[in-house]
Amino acid sequence: MEPVKKGDALVCSECGVELEVTKKCDCANCEIICCGKPMEVKENSSKGCCC
Repeated sequence: MEPVKKGDALVCSECGVELEVTKKCDCANCEIICCGKPMEVKENSSKGCCC
């Protein structure tokens, strides 16, 4: 997984829990684990609210 950016939302494909990143990660391989699997960045999450 690429480093996460501030404002990214991560989602667990197993249970659906979502997390918001409040500080960017500079790690080359950033994996945040939930339910034993790496969480995925939710599409368009770091672009901010549309309203």
